[in-house]
Amino acid sequence: MKHKIIVSAKKLFSELGYDGTSVRKICDEAGVSLPLVSYHFGGKENVFLAILEPLSRLPYFPETGDPKQDLQNYLEVYIAFYQQERELSQIIRQELAMNSARSDKIIAFIQATTDKLKRILENGRDKGIFQFESLSNNVRFILGCLNMSSVSRVEMLEVLIGPTDDSNYPIEKEVIDFIYKGIRN
Repeated sequence: MKHKIIVSAKKLFSELGYDGTSVRKICDEAGVSLPLVSYHFGGKENVFLAILEPLSRLPYFPETGDPKQDLQNYLEVYIAFYQQERELSQIIRQELAMNSARSDKIIAFIQATTDKLKRILENGRDKGIFQFESLSNNVRFILGCLNMSSVSRVEMLEVLIGPTDDSNYPIEKEVIDFIYKGIRN
């Protein structure tokens, strides 16, 4: 039951936003009775936190000391996770863009991943492998690129940029190449 509630809530939060999703809608989508949300989670806020939980378990490789390899490992994990968790990615983008009351909770979940990216970039700059002036700007650029590569509604982007090409070059490789070219020596 808990899994059905989480799956339904994730779908609805990504489509309607947190504020547009009621506990009743979650229950209807999951096909469960209303009291089960209170029983298993204690309310909508805790369902939301349960949806964020996978963020705390991202499987990062230990840092190797090679900034290029560490960055590639970081990017591969991040891209794979958000390609699989497109709804969660949408929820995070919505909540952070609106600076919602839940933004601080999201930041608490993703702070460790952002700190890891900063360490990798600083190590690369210190070793002369990466060249950039502003660490914070580059973190913003990289996170923005990663987040946009996981947009679940591709048709939205096609309105802006036109139809996707027929390239067989995987987006994961393209994103990694693009980011690395932007900061390498």
